Amino acid sequence: MKVKFKNMLQGYVGKADDMIFYLNKRTGKLYARRSFTFKKHPAHAGFRTAQKQIYAISPSDEYKYNLLDYCQGYNELPQNAEHPLTSWCHVYNKLMWAMQKAMPESVDLKTITREQITSQNLPCRTLRNAIEAGLLPVVEGYQRWDKQI
Repeated sequence: MKVKFKNMLQGYVGKADDMIFYLNKRTGKLYARRSFTFKKHPAHAGFRTAQKQIYAISPSDEYKYNLLDYCQGYNELPQNAEHPLTSWCHVYNKLMWAMQKAMPESVDLKTITREQITSQNLPCRTLRNAIEAGLLPVVEGYQRWDKQI
């Protein structure tokens, strides 16, 4: 939810009561949301393990730059105006989970490693391969994103 203050400093960020206030640098708008609390659910442990394993791969800086560049191209598409990507992490998560969904027999994010990605030549090895495999929508000029994970 967008926030407007009548008698308060603009640019306030932080926590107050059960709300978190933050400034989106891209839009310049102040937003508020409720503090998030996890509910007890059996799927949380598996998701947490998968997320830790995805980031344990630690992609290279060039690969991160490709993801960030893709993020900008993705946001320029008119059909993505309502749901923009905000960072390379957002694109990386979207890519990895789409790969698991597309290849459930060969990819398990709870156990994936960099060696598995290179030995099996998985589509997430480069952003270009991932787009050509249909894991992410095509954006203009995607052929230049060929840096290895």
